[in-house]
Amino acid sequence: GAAVVGYAGSIFTNPSGLATIGSLSAEGAYARFPDRSTNAMGAVALRLGQFDFGAGLQVLEFSDTSATDRHQILLGSVVYRVGLTAVGASLKYLSIEDTSGTPDRAITTDIGLTLAVFDIMALAVSVQNLGRDVVSGIPLSLPTTTHIGFTLNFVDPQSQARLLGTIETIWTEGEPRRTLLGGEAGVVLSGVGLVGRVGHGGQPEGSGHSKWAYGASVVLGQFRLDWAYQAETAFGGGVHRFGARWTP
Repeated sequence: GAAVVGYAGSIFTNPSGLATIGSLSAEGAYARFPDRSTNAMGAVALRLGQFDFGAGLQVLEFSDTSATDRHQILLGSVVYRVGLTAVGASLKYLSIEDTSGTPDRAITTDIGLTLAVFDIMALAVSVQNLGRDVVSGIPLSLPTTTHIGFTLNFVDPQSQARLLGTIETIWTEGEPRRTLLGGEAGVVLSGVGLVGRVGHGGQPEGSGHSKWAYGASVVLGQFRLDWAYQAETAFGGGVHRFGARWTP
């Protein structure tokens, strides 16, 4: 979500979400789909004074029966924060390669604005795929997408309890508006705990994705082990995604 901020992976939805990182954040995730396609993600972010810098990579490897071999996204972000407000931008490189090895490549940009009141609440706006330049091959279809999100911690996140809610509305060029809702709850004692979450909302037209998703995290101090499940995907059947996050 655009307003779920403070971790490296937020650059894939809202670059300004990096602004609430204390010093460093790193994470990775992996999923294997029923048709044997795989998706891997890695991201890292660093805070230097009032600036944050981040980089991320996502690679989708398609199954042997697909006409597409690989879909890759590589991006770098910079964020400036003053007071409660942060602005950020990402330069994003995309590559789609077919089974013959012929790639189509493009460059585009994402921008974001976040108003974060400490770690209690955040209001965010991000716009993805602003402008696009063909690097090689045929032009890629990159519809401009706008996210507006709000996240609220109902209890102090520094206490033993965890209770958070988020709502986000998404406008994608050429598609109907979508609204997503999410929540998480759990308990953390002396830095160790368990948090569960659920999300529901409209999916992109023709994606085949379920409107429901579930997840959980094991908290071990500054380290988290994450799991998420979506009952139905465009690749058929449900998929489990596993990840790890380190945020000192």
